[in-house]
Amino acid sequence: MPNTFFSPFGGTSNPSGGFGSGNVQALSASVSDLFAAQGAEAKKGGDLAEQSEYNESAQLAFQNEQFTAQSTAIKEAQQNREITMGLGKTMADVAGAGFAESGSALDILRSSAQQGAITQAVASQQGLINEASYQEQGQSYLQMANAAGEAAKMEGSAMTGDYIAAGISAVASLVPK
Repeated sequence: MPNTFFSPFGGTSNPSGGFGSGNVQALSASVSDLFAAQGAEAKKGGDLAEQSEYNESAQLAFQNEQFTAQSTAIKEAQQNREITMGLGKTMADVAGAGFAESGSALDILRSSAQQGAITQAVASQQGLINEASYQEQGQSYLQMANAAGEAAKMEGSAMTGDYIAAGISAVASLVPK
């Protein structure tokens, strides 16, 4: 066995310098690794697109949070105006009927003010609930975007490893077996 060459990639060479089944296997592994690398590259592209979509969704959720805050403030101002107008009308009706602002008239005013305050508090609370919902939704989308970004990084590493393995297998296929 003095003419046998020991390959660093495994096996021994044919003393006559020929190629055997080991070369075919190494070449096959190289091709397989190249396709795996291309698959990882495509997956990475998909992960990056997914990350972009999640980031866009997060921004829209945060915009909705701001719109809700503005809408709630407008609604509160409208309700405050309606309450003030309603109380003013009640006071005018009481005065127009010749009643003093006492007794039943004060009870009616107090009840109207309380009902208005309750309506306004409910609207305000509902606005805060909606804002919190959009905030949570935005945070969730950011977390999903980060996960997709990490997946893309891992696919990039897998792609690099596959290309390296393809190169090693290609070189191994050239060594006589």
